Amino acid sequence: MEKKEVKVGLIGLGTIGTGVYKLFKNSGEIINNKAGFRLTLAKICDIKKERFKKLKVSPRIATTDIKDIIENKDIDIVIELIGGLHPAYDFIIKAMKNKKHIVTANKAMLSKYWQNVIKTADENNVWLFAEGAVGGGIPVIRALEEGLCANRIQQITGILNGTTNYILTKMSKEGKNFSDVLKEAQEKGFAEADPTLDISGLDAMHKIILLSNIAFSTIINEKSVYVEGIKNTNLLDIKFGEDLGYVMKLLAIAEKKEGKINVRVHPAFIPKDKLIASVSYENNAIFIKGDAVGETMFYGKGAGEMPTASAVLSDVVEITKNITAQIKRKPYFSYKVKPDILKMDELKFKYYIRFNVIDKAGVLAKISGVLGKHNISIQSVIQKSRSSNNKVPVVFMTYEAKEKNFIKAIKEIDGLPIIKEKTGFYRVIEN
Repeated sequence: MEKKEVKVGLIGLGTIGTGVYKLFKNSGEIINNKAGFRLTLAKICDIKKERFKKLKVSPRIATTDIKDIIENKDIDIVIELIGGLHPAYDFIIKAMKNKKHIVTANKAMLSKYWQNVIKTADENNVWLFAEGAVGGGIPVIRALEEGLCANRIQQITGILNGTTNYILTKMSKEGKNFSDVLKEAQEKGFAEADPTLDISGLDAMHKIILLSNIAFSTIINEKSVYVEGIKNTNLLDIKFGEDLGYVMKLLAIAEKKEGKINVRVHPAFIPKDKLIASVSYENNAIFIKGDAVGETMFYGKGAGEMPTASAVLSDVVEITKNITAQIKRKPYFSYKVKPDILKMDELKFKYYIRFNVIDKAGVLAKISGVLGKHNISIQSVIQKSRSSNNKVPVVFMTYEAKEKNFIKAIKEIDGLPIIKEKTGFYRVIEN
């Protein structure tokens, strides 16, 4: 029998869930026209009853019992927006086993449980969409799966976390230190009360893993990803880097070289004339390089109530089109569970290095000697004004060197009596 209506169940009425409810309420006609069918928000589940009252949700569709959605035979599509690992993962798995299609924005859960989630979707012949999990309203996942499907993806480089980009932008433009900008970001709502996931780089890690899995048809283990956040970022380095023509960004990078994959997250200096260097404040950008299309870049609001809700509803509409057209879902690509990993210490980078040394003759020669011993060539040296306690900041820019050799050299130099404090360094990404 032909369906007359597609019914949707929403789990979670937090920030994004609220946006989804508002779009259903205010843009229902547009959504139905795009879907070519009648879409109904049949049930909303949240444990906080006050959220229903605040949004004036009809008691007819409001519930605090998850079974009213994942065990409801009338509901076709389940939207999961509670975030976190559990019980979100458990709800999604059970819903798929009950033959319900899934839309989620839960990057942490997908990053950790991608293999099991994909397997369960295949076994139960249901659609799984997650556009809202990366880049807010930026349609980057759809681009990878559809628009760029004829490409062998070679590289993805993204500014994937709005909080860290906001902090680094404010530090650069206003000369404020990290702790002051973080406090300001929290007051304005750009950073959480507990910003650990953002400033540690873990949020960006979850997102780049998801993009890597889709782009390379593989399953990346979180343990194989190099992650470095921005909590130790020094304003002095940002300013010195700018003097040299660079901007600091927290980058999430995935690339495939000679059949091996490297996925990493870390702050880096990029040239000011690069397009991605101009991405400021809470905005996100994702650069994708494919063998056929060449270089492309996607830009926009990377988070927030309405941009992410827009992405979620786009997934709902896409699934509805598939249901109503009676398109039989084929299994997802055969994902390579254990890809060949290109380790971080085998990569080559240019480096920005700031040494704090004693004001004494022969210091630069000693540092240069250690760098040379580890096959690291110096491109330029700039000595800055003497600071307090007889310390002199000296900035080195190197040519490309292997990460493994560079880390060994820095450890050796930091052990020299001429070094007054731990050396600061950043990778330089020019291509």
